[in-house]
Amino acid sequence: MPSPGRNDPCPCGSGRKYKHCCLRAADADDARRVRLREAEGVLVPALMAYADAELGDEFFDEAWEEFFVWENVPGDVDESREYGTTFDPFLVFSFVPDAAEAGLPADRPTEPLALHFLHHEVESCPDFEREFLEQACRSHASFFAVEATAPGRSVDLKDILTGRRFHVLEQSASRTFQPGHLTYARVVTAGGASIMIGAAPWIIPAAWHVPVIEFRERCRPRSMMTREDLHEWDIEIRAFYHHIVDRLLHPRLPQLANTDGDPIEMISMTYDLSIPAAEAFLRLKPLAALRGEEHVDDVTHDESGALVSAALSWIKAGNRKNKGWDNTILGTLRFNGTRLTVEVNSARRRDRIAKEIGRRLGASATLVETTSMDIAQALDARRAERAAGGAAATDEPPAAAEAARTPGIAAIEAEFMQRHWDAWVDQKVPALGDKTPRQAVKTAIGREKVEALLSEFAQESHHGRSGLRPDVGGIRRKLGLE
Repeated sequence: MPSPGRNDPCPCGSGRKYKHCCLRAADADDARRVRLREAEGVLVPALMAYADAELGDEFFDEAWEEFFVWENVPGDVDESREYGTTFDPFLVFSFVPDAAEAGLPADRPTEPLALHFLHHEVESCPDFEREFLEQACRSHASFFAVEATAPGRSVDLKDILTGRRFHVLEQSASRTFQPGHLTYARVVTAGGASIMIGAAPWIIPAAWHVPVIEFRERCRPRSMMTREDLHEWDIEIRAFYHHIVDRLLHPRLPQLANTDGDPIEMISMTYDLSIPAAEAFLRLKPLAALRGEEHVDDVTHDESGALVSAALSWIKAGNRKNKGWDNTILGTLRFNGTRLTVEVNSARRRDRIAKEIGRRLGASATLVETTSMDIAQALDARRAERAAGGAAATDEPPAAAEAARTPGIAAIEAEFMQRHWDAWVDQKVPALGDKTPRQAVKTAIGREKVEALLSEFAQESHHGRSGLRPDVGGIRRKLGLE
């Protein structure tokens, strides 16, 4: 979004021209941001050079290993995206070498490098630079949720661990972040303004908001952390950050389950029939009947009127996971001449339908083939194929796939999703400790987690089809969060 011109209407909505309204404040913010960034740009490299010249490789190496919590430490510093971003402020504003570590000079720092430099290496320092260094050493790294952005100008952040809120002056980050995104950084306030320094080189998706809350709960049950806690729990916080980065760089496929909670496994069973298809069809048709309605499709007959093919939807009333659903399709039975093919999505459903077929058809149905596919492995293979470029030539472009959807299909999708989100407020959610959102919002920590989930839904909905997007505002109103 381009910055408004001097004579444009002010974006604050006052109706006045920008030059007569918020321009002066914006200019003042720009001046404060530039002053802070200039201080960072001069002082951090100077302190890094000082550490290299006065304390040597041992000091740097110890800091490097401690930053990564002594696990999976990158051997090539220059190739690490943490070097020049997140690591540098840690080295100059947080790291204190272990007194028992060998190889360091006797006058090694016993406080963060920036304070050591102020106290032992300089006779005087300009007030603003001194304030910047002292505040940077008091500002510990944490996890922040993006609450709002003014592109090119600022970002509003909430520290998930302490609950503190900050209005930080940022140019590039304010154009990159979206509400709901998370970042790992430290916020430094000096001269009446705040900036982020040492921000992670990766945007952390909104899906990590609840896990960060749960991490805080493990460290400090039933209370927010303090600034002192951020220092006390620094290693654990940093270790959790590296855990998140590892998951971002090496994602694990989720545990996929059907609505009965069974692990998903796509299974096909083929039977030879020794009785006419019509007879087998009549014996199995009760499996497709619910409340007087038969769920039968694709029925064809030969010239004599005998059944040739048909498909039965094996169905049951209600749904274990989605209480608002009227029924659940458990599988599909397809008749084609003397063959019966059964398709289900779990081993438990396979065993159940096999018993039903045995009870209803007996020796007249002989199982001749069973095939199965682990959906997680299939998705993993598909992802690898995409990464290798093998699917690019044959995959239908997303725009074409979207265009191919008829209004009828879109309406069905929208109705399906509306039913899902209407029921969601009364469904047990694992991220909420198996409480329903309606139950969870009755406590402060529950409300915080529900808000985090809704922020995640809102952020992810930017990438989905409009008919599938949740009505976050409607959900908030149902839960009394507005």
